[in-house]
Amino acid sequence: MTRIILTLLTALCSLAFATDDWVLVFEDNFSGKKLNTKKWSRIKYEKADRFPDWKKYQSRDKKLLKMNGTSISLWGRYGKYRTMSNQTKPQETIACAGIYTKNTFTFQYGRVEVRARFDCVQGCWPAIWMLPVKGGWPAGGEIDILEHLNFEKKVYQTLHMNGDNGKHRSIGAQPALHGDTEDYHVYAMEWTPEAITFYLDGEQTGRYDKSVSANWPFDKEGHEFYLLIDQQVEGAWAGKADRDTLRKKGAALEVDYVKIYADKKYRLREKEKADK
Repeated sequence: MTRIILTLLTALCSLAFATDDWVLVFEDNFSGKKLNTKKWSRIKYEKADRFPDWKKYQSRDKKLLKMNGTSISLWGRYGKYRTMSNQTKPQETIACAGIYTKNTFTFQYGRVEVRARFDCVQGCWPAIWMLPVKGGWPAGGEIDILEHLNFEKKVYQTLHMNGDNGKHRSIGAQPALHGDTEDYHVYAMEWTPEAITFYLDGEQTGRYDKSVSANWPFDKEGHEFYLLIDQQVEGAWAGKADRDTLRKKGAALEVDYVKIYADKKYRLREKEKADK
């Protein structure tokens, strides 16, 4: 019963939002048999000696991405795979899948809404987040709409940037997940020139305006971001993974839909600027 109620509530949240003063500019319901490559790319292999924790085990193996007819599953597993840190031939390793819009869709200001669920497994770290097209980290900023660790009954919604002293600063919310932690929930973020606001199942969880740092990067002219959705495994934050479970069952981040809206008023202001 709890699962049915949560499903109805998240659906109503999306329908209610659609009546507000926004325009839908990107949508994927993952209803096809293959990943829509006009909207998404698989995370590319890069030549480097070291990778950040989230990227180390990213893999382009087809078995780690599954289209389910009404959703997409991005898997973390243990077995013989090629990964970012092992690109030559398959070997026994952790591997995980991710998709992003870096090469297909970037934007500045708007609302991102994603309905998703994940399996809770030790060492797993599913994420829905955003990075800038240009600008280093953390000076260019990072927007984490969802991160989850292990078996915790909460999620993380976080902004990363440089603080007033020029060093990395993070600020955000840690809302509790009501009901079954592995249920579907709607994770959302609204981004305006003045502030970034996070939501969980239609409820505001935190609002952060540009006064929090003299180095706030999110209102720079033309500073566009792209969306990443990926299963992540291990790293300093998530800790060592349960490799037996990853070998036998795996751990999925499953996404029902992605919707990105633009603020109609902001789009009109931008059009007026361009027409001058």
